[in-house]
Amino acid sequence: MSLLQIPLSVIALLAVSILFGAAIYDTVVLGPNFQAGGPEGLEHARLFMVAATPARLFRVLSPATQATLLLCAVVFWKMPTLRWSFICALAAILACDALTFAYAYPRLRVLFTAPLATAASELRRAANGWVYCSYARAALVAAAWGACLLACCKLQSPV
Repeated sequence: MSLLQIPLSVIALLAVSILFGAAIYDTVVLGPNFQAGGPEGLEHARLFMVAATPARLFRVLSPATQATLLLCAVVFWKMPTLRWSFICALAAILACDALTFAYAYPRLRVLFTAPLATAASELRRAANGWVYCSYARAALVAAAWGACLLACCKLQSPV
């Protein structure tokens, strides 16, 4: 086992762990706030997120995590069990991003750029859709975390 494999695996696990924590935070903390209060509550959310949004973290961390998982798959290519664990983790993270771009972002666009005079039912539908999507995204990141953890557990020390 090379000296690069263990640190790289730990970095991949840490990156996926941070993504998992952020996804849970989005789901458990931000989601209910988007759903509550109608247009007035949404106005507060818009004001709160004027300086930074979770996208600031995800737009850096997610591609970095993908690159790290891909590098792990390459570095562990001759070890099929580890290679496939990292490939599965990468596939789950890629699926999460696909879901984010295809489903979550359009709902966030309604929540954060539509006029506040938009019908409360439309805003509520967008918020509920985003929350349900957020649960699915958290589940995908949890699957990636499990696959990455499994790979790290299968590593043997070079003693």
